[in-house]
Amino acid sequence: TVCALPVPLPAWSTMAMQLPPGFTAADGGDGGASAAEEAQMEEQMEQMMTQILTPEAMERLKTLAVVKKDKVRQVQMQIIQMARSGQLKQKIDDEQIKAMLNEGAGNQPKVTIKRRTYFDDEGEDGDSDSDLM
Repeated sequence: TVCALPVPLPAWSTMAMQLPPGFTAADGGDGGASAAEEAQMEEQMEQMMTQILTPEAMERLKTLAVVKKDKVRQVQMQIIQMARSGQLKQKIDDEQIKAMLNEGAGNQPKVTIKRRTYFDDEGEDGDSDSDLM
């Protein structure tokens, strides 16, 4: 025979349903709308950039975006601000993009690595045992 006793749910299953204020479930609840909005904003940004940049400059930004998306986003925002304020008289070319990218690079500290040598390398292959005796 089958027993029809009510089985209480474990405490962890009811806690998962109650999220603190300001948090949303990551199971895609409203995530679809924000992803669509983000895609639309990305497309608008792309359209603005094609109007403002030469094809070579666009290609440079696309290539750099693979590695440094935040850096590209920063330069794009700077370009849009320049366009909105009327500072642009012509399309931005590749050389101007390079200059803008190098401007921002000055803000980050340069890292240099010095290699210390502990043994006097006598042989070219570095496997000389004469210095051990």
